[in-house]
Amino acid sequence: MGLSDAVPGVSGGTMALVLGIYARLVDAVSGIGGRMLRRLPSRSFWGRVREQARRPEGLDPAATPAEDPEGVDAGRLLLLASLAVGLVPALVSGSAMLPTLLDLYPAHMKGLFLGLVLASVAIPARQIRRWRPVLWLLASVAALTTAWFVGLPERTAGNARGTVALHFAEPVAEDVRLTPSNVALSAPGAHGVDVVYGLPSTVTVPAGSATTEVEVVARMAGADGNAAPGSIHQVERSPVAVASVSQPEALRGGRDPSLAFVFLAGVLAISAMTLPGVSGAFVLLLFGLYHYVTHALKAVLVGGDPGSALVVATMVAAMGAGLLTFARVLRWLFDRWREGVLAVLVGLMVGSLRKLWPFVEHRPDGREALAWPGAEDPALVAVALLFAAGAGAVLALEAVGRRRKTE
Repeated sequence: MGLSDAVPGVSGGTMALVLGIYARLVDAVSGIGGRMLRRLPSRSFWGRVREQARRPEGLDPAATPAEDPEGVDAGRLLLLASLAVGLVPALVSGSAMLPTLLDLYPAHMKGLFLGLVLASVAIPARQIRRWRPVLWLLASVAALTTAWFVGLPERTAGNARGTVALHFAEPVAEDVRLTPSNVALSAPGAHGVDVVYGLPSTVTVPAGSATTEVEVVARMAGADGNAAPGSIHQVERSPVAVASVSQPEALRGGRDPSLAFVFLAGVLAISAMTLPGVSGAFVLLLFGLYHYVTHALKAVLVGGDPGSALVVATMVAAMGAGLLTFARVLRWLFDRWREGVLAVLVGLMVGSLRKLWPFVEHRPDGREALAWPGAEDPALVAVALLFAAGAGAVLALEAVGRRRKTE
């Protein structure tokens, strides 16, 4: 769940469904409140926690009699503590590692997660005993709405921009298309973390060119993206060999978003993250904050930057507030209309597949359009293998879950 929450287009809620703990997780989070907090100083409560921890079924609140509220809260606390032990380190490490992998290998990573999410769709679908017309309608509306939502362009208003010149190792033999997905440059950041830059739109380099001048934009919002002349010198990815990069002028325009804006985006992102098929990381991407927040987290881990620590603390507070609020809404919906909620979840997951399609073309304005891969595409075999690995992992996890339920 932690790793998937760090990826735009993949939801931690999807992984909770795959693992068979989604309903329990919603119940446990919605149960956090004054009653549970008042039990924490009680020795009898911690005795119940230890008692349930010694039993495999102790982590399931449903296994405790309904008339035993102290036991229910003990089970909820154990479930949340067990998840936190794995989720928090995975989310932190994933936020530091996965954005770089997504920047450098976008098609490969999307292929892996496409397999994961596509295979996961069957899990909530099978929990609906009879698909009535109203359920098909709910699923369809949710799928179409989500597909539209994930197709929205990324916000880059606060990202630094400027111009660089690419000097090729030798004149290009034929026309070359430089796109936002196949060109990545980097420069050292202010807090020991590199900043990645890409193209805002597609540029065609004519055959015979030995150099070309292109506009670049920082992948992250914020002042750290502003680069002094000569800062950008490292080519992370390019379809043609680049011998050197020259940057005669500074990149400007990067602005740090306000903490209030970070808090609002965090509340909306964690609310989306609890829904299978709706990626909280993608919500941050639409707000233009995904790379900003992950960069701040890296700056804290690498350099201990206090300003970045304040950004991370604001995001953590927002996630806590959003999670506690939205989980109660989900629990209320599950209690009153379970199959309707499951149908909506199926639609959300199906609609999210648009964001995970590995093969895209870039229009002249830089926006992505889905494309069908050609047989000569060098990434096709690797993407297909990663897709199969992702789908296979979900099917294996689900099989283990079903076997445990029958034991």
